[in-house]
Amino acid sequence: SLVRFHGRSPHWGTGTKEDRFRHAYTPQELSEWLPPIHHLATRTDEVHLLFNNCCGDAAAKAAETMQTTLLATTPPRPRTAGR
Repeated sequence: SLVRFHGRSPHWGTGTKEDRFRHAYTPQELSEWLPPIHHLATRTDEVHLLFNNCCGDAAAKAAETMQTTLLATTPPRPRTAGR
């Protein structure tokens, strides 16, 4: 599964490319995605998160925050035989 984050800029329909994609997600905004991401993880082997709010370092910071949040809230997967 793939979840793609574009940002939540209020300039989406009117701003420049930089204005549209320069959005710094708050930890709260990212936390809202935890339930759907955890649900996807129960239905597929892999879940990929792609941050496309790529102006400046917004995407890298959002990915880092999401990784920290997921690691803190996701129980380890049970091991299956042979792995």
